[in-house]
Amino acid sequence: MPEKKIICPNGHNNMTLIKAEKEMMFKGINIKFLAEHYKCQECGTEVGTVEQTAAIQRAISDAYRKGMGLLTSAEIRENRKILGLTQNELAKRMNVGIASIKRWEGGLIQSKAMNNALVNAFTGKTIGNNYTGNRAFSIERIKLIMREFEMLLDQDFIEEGDMLLFDAKYAWYADMVAFREQGRSLTGATYAALPHGPQLNNYKELVELIRNADETKAEPLTQEEKRILVRIAKKFPNKQEIIDAAPREEVWKKKSAGALMPYSDAFNLTEI
Repeated sequence: MPEKKIICPNGHNNMTLIKAEKEMMFKGINIKFLAEHYKCQECGTEVGTVEQTAAIQRAISDAYRKGMGLLTSAEIRENRKILGLTQNELAKRMNVGIASIKRWEGGLIQSKAMNNALVNAFTGKTIGNNYTGNRAFSIERIKLIMREFEMLLDQDFIEEGDMLLFDAKYAWYADMVAFREQGRSLTGATYAALPHGPQLNNYKELVELIRNADETKAEPLTQEEKRILVRIAKKFPNKQEIIDAAPREEVWKKKSAGALMPYSDAFNLTEI
């Protein structure tokens, strides 16, 4: 950055531009990064411009990413440009929203799952199926997460005669949040925009299959997946809250009746 004329806030002379290596603990690991700021040689006061503060935040983020084996902001931009991809084209290749690409290139730290998706995208691989969330569909896993919600909320799920009007919205949020944060859904279910909010696609055919499924045959939930369910249960502690919240989502409002809801919608959720 070009040097600016900065006056010491304590009334001394012009401050000096300083570039120095800093060291700190960040998210549990020790990192080193180059920081640029202004320093008063008389009183030692240090200040940074808005641009310098933003640059330091990116430097901290990138130092952490290097330490964790993740692509840095610059590496994401450089790889994208080498392939001649716009941010929107990379987003489509990954089946994510363009806002995610902008955030990662701007300094937001991507998850390991999203980092793997970036690496795959840069090697020419498309990332799974945008309507199943990169996971094979599992009736048993749908039953499993609904049983988990039963315990967390102390409410009945998959009741006799129930067409999953409420239950499917818990599953939808769980799948979407998991995809947004881990790059993979929990159940592989496909969802459609119906008049009262997101619903399992072809739910009428699935209700009895889910009700009769043996959840003990499902792939067990990981600790992180369980934490996602806990967060959703805390956010929507009763069924009325979730049935009110889901139709407030812009990603649902913009869909025509019956349209499939891609997992890329996960990056535009507003209720959780």
